[in-house]
Amino acid sequence: MLPAFGLAIRSEPWSVEVARHVTRTWIRCHCRMPEDRVDAVLVVVSELCTNAVQHGRCGSMGVRGWMPARDELRLEVHDGSPSAVPEPQYVGTESESGRGLLLVDLLITELGGTWGFNKDGTLAWCDLPLVPKDPMPAPLHANQAPTSEFSR
Repeated sequence: MLPAFGLAIRSEPWSVEVARHVTRTWIRCHCRMPEDRVDAVLVVVSELCTNAVQHGRCGSMGVRGWMPARDELRLEVHDGSPSAVPEPQYVGTESESGRGLLLVDLLITELGGTWGFNKDGTLAWCDLPLVPKDPMPAPLHANQAPTSEFSR
């Protein structure tokens, strides 16, 4: 059986930090996700939980994670409040909030995953590969010459 966790917690601002801490511990101890990806995943968890706290109308939220396959991670945040499915927004530079789902979209895309909400807007989910599917080539060092035919 692959590792999983579930957390039911009050829908309060302090709960976001608790959810992030539990998720971090689970990812590091059980999923073996490379460290450079963990921080981005934790920002996603923070944004989805913050969205549930700010827009949910229930007194609690659920946070779950599991591995549907050895190389894949699934996270869910459930606020139990039916609503229109939220969309990422582009807000003005003067706005102090409203960028959370845009940030989620950018980070999930960068990590090679997918994300969304269920039909009634009560559950946000994301599926992520534990390691990049197409790793980026290593950067050139200052004293290393390119190896292409154009470097002659």
